[in-house]
Amino acid sequence: MLRFFTDLFKPKSAPPPPPVTSEASMNFDAAEVAPFLTRLSNHPQFTFPANMASEVGDTLAAIAVDDTKRWRLTCAFDGEDISMDIEVFMDDIDAPDLYFFSTQEAIAVIEQELETFAEEKGL
Repeated sequence: MLRFFTDLFKPKSAPPPPPVTSEASMNFDAAEVAPFLTRLSNHPQFTFPANMASEVGDTLAAIAVDDTKRWRLTCAFDGEDISMDIEVFMDDIDAPDLYFFSTQEAIAVIEQELETFAEEKGL
């Protein structure tokens, strides 16, 4: 009986983030990666680590053609913690493919942002 009462007052551990279930991708000019990630960071539904856009953008020059680099992030989407992987595959010199892996809801928003970004750039 005492255990029941003490368990009532124990702090509850946070639930694990939802699983990664979806993916979105697009080919970029290297100079456009950081601006796109900054745009995504400013989206009201997302909260990313503060240096995410610059870290990924600054690393591009060090990725050889046909190599891949992946970042595993814990970020927030609509106020809930989620896992997200951002992967860069250097398809050609200064032409990385950028992949996003996360929840279906987060990826749907990223896909919309990718489409809007491509339209604005005339792609």
